[in-house]
Amino acid sequence: MTEIQVKRLVNEAVLLHRDIAIRTERLKMLKANLIREARRHEHEFTPTDNGGSRWSVNGNNGCIARVNFPAPALVSHIDSETELFDHVLGLAGESLDRLFASVYYLRPVAEFREEVVTTLPQAEAAKLIELCQTTSAPRVSFETAPTTARTPRD
Repeated sequence: MTEIQVKRLVNEAVLLHRDIAIRTERLKMLKANLIREARRHEHEFTPTDNGGSRWSVNGNNGCIARVNFPAPALVSHIDSETELFDHVLGLAGESLDRLFASVYYLRPVAEFREEVVTTLPQAEAAKLIELCQTTSAPRVSFETAPTTARTPRD
């Protein structure tokens, strides 16, 4: 790619990025408005299979918006160092093992790589660090110049 082509690519990407940001905010506002309107029509809700409910409304051109109110979700885990854990333990009693899977997991400490290098021999340190890493996708960010107001020409 030539330098001019790269500059055009950057310009187009920045313009698209700005447009998406604006449209994303607009979409969030429209969805919030639909949720507020749905709450006014609770008598029209239909139950869903998972215990939640749904409100559907038609647009002018045959499109449909569905506002889903899901049933409460279960928490993914309960930390053993919380008050909630103590309450759950008390209520579940002898059925705890039948109702819950007890899971043990490891979380790398802060400054993990540095700690590994200073704690283990070099070969084991490299292997351990590699085992505890996952690939990260490349990211592109933009620093946009302020937009200038255009004045009509005389």
